[in-house]
Amino acid sequence: MFADTREAAYCGDYCGKCPHYDVDCPGCLPCVQFGCHFIRCCLQKGYDHCGMCPDLPCDKLLAFVPDDREGCYHGYHIDNLRLRREIGTEAWLERQKAVWGHLK
Repeated sequence: MFADTREAAYCGDYCGKCPHYDVDCPGCLPCVQFGCHFIRCCLQKGYDHCGMCPDLPCDKLLAFVPDDREGCYHGYHIDNLRLRREIGTEAWLERQKAVWGHLK
């Protein structure tokens, strides 16, 4: 059985902390049709997320701010991607749920 990884965004954000996730937003994969640069780039290169790219962090990722709420410092998504690459997506998701679970 595979883990549900829909809450792990390609860009390093954790979708599970977003109030729109599963209400107005289904997560990354269905958003391919909306033209997300990070999803398209990863799919073209065959990466599961931006953290797998040898060009991490690229200029677009450096300029991107996925969430400006308290607790989301500038560049947190890049740190998330490095950690996710190191420990794997499932362990990364568990950590994110522990940190952000109070929002749901």
